[in-house]
Amino acid sequence: MASRLLVLIASIVFFQQAAANELLINAGGGPQPDSPQTNRTYGIDYSFKKFEKSVRQHIHLGVSYTRVETDADTHKSFDAYSIYPQLNLYPRKQSWGQPYFFVRALGPSYISSNQLGDRHQDNHFAFQAQVGYAARINWQSREDLVVMVSWKHFSNANLFSDNDGIDMPFVITLGLNF
Repeated sequence: MASRLLVLIASIVFFQQAAANELLINAGGGPQPDSPQTNRTYGIDYSFKKFEKSVRQHIHLGVSYTRVETDADTHKSFDAYSIYPQLNLYPRKQSWGQPYFFVRALGPSYISSNQLGDRHQDNHFAFQAQVGYAARINWQSREDLVVMVSWKHFSNANLFSDNDGIDMPFVITLGLNF
């Protein structure tokens, strides 16, 4: 019974839906709330799977590399490797492209250091969360380009005792669908 369930889940995830093939490059930063430090970030994301629940709801699955740096005197950086689900909510179709709101939540992540400046995580496990506004822009007769503005956050969701969230309040992302 369990093996049949796994085969069913694998066929739904990997064979029934469209490939997303979306490459995104991002950079940003800003002041860390409740701390004197300022954080900076840059990274690259690749969405490899898209599930169209309706015209107004799409779910993307992807992988992400994020570099986070701070202006604090110690523990100045870490790298994060994440897998993420992303929910896109589209208000309506427009001729110049399509605006949407997006949420990434509970993207399991490995962070190379459990401290950034004065911010502490209990271990190297965290979640990536990101929320923002975006638009798919028509180029060459398709919605090929993506522009996003967002807030990015890493924390362990209080699963462990030390859970100082690490924030980048302003992130710009540019992407390409292929």
